[in-house]
Amino acid sequence: MNMDLGILTLARDLGSHAAARQSVIAQNVANADTPGYKAKDVTAFADAYDGLSMQGMALRTTRPGHIAGSIAATRFGVVEDTAFAAEAPNGNTVSLEDQMMRAVEAEQSHDLALGVYRKSLDILRMTMGRR
Repeated sequence: MNMDLGILTLARDLGSHAAARQSVIAQNVANADTPGYKAKDVTAFADAYDGLSMQGMALRTTRPGHIAGSIAATRFGVVEDTAFAAEAPNGNTVSLEDQMMRAVEAEQSHDLALGVYRKSLDILRMTMGRR
């Protein structure tokens, strides 16, 4: 019996995207006072996923022992993304209010992924006669 569990793969990828986004947001908040720092964000999940499987994407390094950023963040594209009118006179484009809103969005995406994953497993358990 072949069971295509694409919903579980999708939920896993959504959770990974939310974790990568949370990591980038944390870097933005940590650099909120750094002159010239440009705020970043992860590409939208729909754009990153776009019906393509994320399987087989390997982390590449430029030299042994060198890994730039988190593994999850390299899986999804990190782009410069600034809130409207957030640039400070020192060139920093991080708006803490905007970053907090983005952190809430990432948390909601993560909660959605966990909910889908949990309910999918519940359905599988019920079909196998287990509760």
